[in-house]
This record gives sequence, C-alpha cells and structure tokens, in this order.
Amino acid sequence: MRKVLIVQSEMKHYRLAFFEGLYKALQRDGIVLTVAYSNSNTLQAERKDRIDLQPPIGKRVKGRWFFGRFIYQDVWEDVLASDLVIVGSEVKFLINPAIMTMSALGLKKVAFWGLGPNRHPDRSPMTEWFKQHFFTWVDWWFAYTESIADYLKSRGMSPDRVTNVQNATDTAELKQLISNISEEEVEEAKIALTGQSSSRIGLYCGFIGAIKELPFLLEAARSAKKKCPEFHLIIVGDGPDRVQLQREIEHEPWIHYVGFKNHEQGAIYYKMADVFLLGGTVGLAVVDCFAAGLPLIATVLNTHPPEISYVKHGHNGLLVAHDVQAFTDSILNVLFDPSLMERLRRGAHESGNQYTMEAMVENYRVGVHKCLAMRKSASSSFARESLTRTAND
Repeated sequence: MRKVLIVQSEMKHYRLAFFEGLYKALQRDGIVLTVAYSNSNTLQAERKDRIDLQPPIGKRVKGRWFFGRFIYQDVWEDVLASDLVIVGSEVKFLINPAIMTMSALGLKKVAFWGLGPNRHPDRSPMTEWFKQHFFTWVDWWFAYTESIADYLKSRGMSPDRVTNVQNATDTAELKQLISNISEEEVEEAKIALTGQSSSRIGLYCGFIGAIKELPFLLEAARSAKKKCPEFHLIIVGDGPDRVQLQREIEHEPWIHYVGFKNHEQGAIYYKMADVFLLGGTVGLAVVDCFAAGLPLIATVLNTHPPEISYVKHGHNGLLVAHDVQAFTDSILNVLFDPSLMERLRRGAHESGNQYTMEAMVENYRVGVHKCLAMRKSASSSFARESLTRTAND
C-alpha cells in the first residue's frame, strides 16, 4: 500500500475531523495516511485549541522549538517510509531544506500545504521574502483557497501541480444543532440573555486576541447601540485578552461575553444572531458563520488570511473600510433593511453549502492521487529547474 505522511507542527482541534475523513477516504483507495505532529510553542499554547489525534492516523513525535519560532521534528523514519511527504511551507519547519533537497534530487515526492504568503501583522518581511523564493521547490501544492492557487501559479508553479483544497472546518454538526433549535427556544434564550425577544443580535465568535481588534468592534457596537436601542452584542471565545475584555465591558450589560463554547453549547447563539461581526482578521470563523446562514460584516485589511476570499460583498456579507463609522453604518444598514438582510442570509446559506469539510476532503484526496500518479522524473526535473531559477533571482 502506498503511504502518505502529513507533517504538522501541532494538532489543532478544528483539524481533527478533516484528518479522520481524509484517512478513511484514502484508506478506501488503498493509501495509508499518517499525520505526524508535536507540541505547541508557548504562544500557541495560549489558544488552548490543541488536541491529540489518535493512532493509527495520528503519530505524536518529538519536537524541539528554538526561540519559540522554529521547530525540529524527529520524523525521518516516517519520511523515508512514505511515498509522498506533505508539510507546511513555513520557515519554522527546520526539516524543510532537507526534504526539498530530496525532492530536487528525485528521491522523494514532496508537497507543500498551506496559505502561501502569511499576512499576519507580526510576520517578518524578511522571513516572507525568503520563504517565497522556495514556494516552487516542491512537486505539488495543496493551496488553502483559489486565491492562493492563483498566487502560486503567478510565482511559477505549474497549474497542473496545484490543488485548491478549499480550506474549511467541520460544519455538519453545527448545522444540525442549529436546525434542531426551535423558534420557541430561540425566543426563550433571547429573553433570558437580553430581557426581550425583539433584541437584534450581533455575534462575534473566535479568538480573544489583538489580531481580532475587539476594541474596534466594541467602539462600533456602541455607536450602533445609540441608533438601535434593541441592539445587543454577544462575544464567544477565549484568548489572552479575555480579562481585559471582561474589565472593559463590565458596566455594559448589553454586551454579553459568554466565554468559550463548543458547537453544542454555541449553536443557540448562532441561531439567535442577526449578523456576524468581525473588525479584525477573518479566518476560518467565516465557514461557521456561513454554515449558520449568518451575513458577515468585516473590514478590508491587508492582513486577512486567504479565507477572506470566501466573502462576496453584497452576496453573503459586506466588506467595508476599516473605519468605525463605516463599520457602524454597515451594521445598521443590515439591521434596518429586511431585503438586504434576506439577500445576505440567502447568500450565506449558499456559501455554507459550498465550503464544507466533505468538499475539502474530496479535493485533497484527488490532489493526493494526482501527485502520486505523477512521473517522478518529471517532478524532479521541475524541482531542479525551480532551484536553478531561484538561485538566479
């Protein structure tokens, strides 16, 4: 049986269902998948979103972090035993130079999986410049989104060596939980939380940290509250800024911070909400948002992860200038315009049916098959050409 190895620095809870689904899909095709991962660094551990992926799918390996930024993982036995090795393109993976050399020499099929350029605000421009020179040193790419696939092609990656994975989370459970909640339950929950069933609800669900710009969201919510007295803001999540958030809103009873909730606990908030609000970076939260049929109101930032491409202005949400007044006006426009609300909800539902875990598993499975079927002589030649082209840049 052919063997595929995926290397992750750590295991996130939102990847569990994906790896389980991909393992089963590849197993039916006679392919064995192993996912090797290690421990979180100090910063990532604060997110409290790590989980273990049980054998035979998951394999926890020793990992050593250097300067809290770079990781060396003891995966060589699995690398040598695999027909295809898939790893992130980030500079943090210290095994990458050796693995890419193996690809260039025709010794191993190697693929990158990820978001390509990282626009996170704390990223080093030098690191990103360095990384981009090596994007095409591998045999295949599993790109998060179509926008990333297009970017890779513009960097010289052959179109027939790129798979658009269509990055998503497992929303099936959330959809089912929401559909099981009756309107009577929603009304009761609204009254219990806000004091009245006619409250208009803005929902934020995600990381409680600087990149989500919660102070910006709070300022816009306060402005919206002045013109829409029945407006309430619900905040779901956890993170390093949790205590600061609680302190800031302690005298504003219409802002409800409810802490971290899993899908089962959080479904009621998605069901009662009118809009989903994000003032900072938009990531995979957009997938849950659309699964719930909620319009997303977000701002235009150059630090957004690639999933921002799922948001189509005027169809499933609104993308407005990163300005408190513009964000406030957008909230009020949606709340006060039933036809706009209905159109955006309809678009969100359509997108929720498009960006699913099932589609992601199938896209990835097809990409694995195409990569394994590729002639190694051709792929190694491509890798050598990439090496030469990069050296001449």
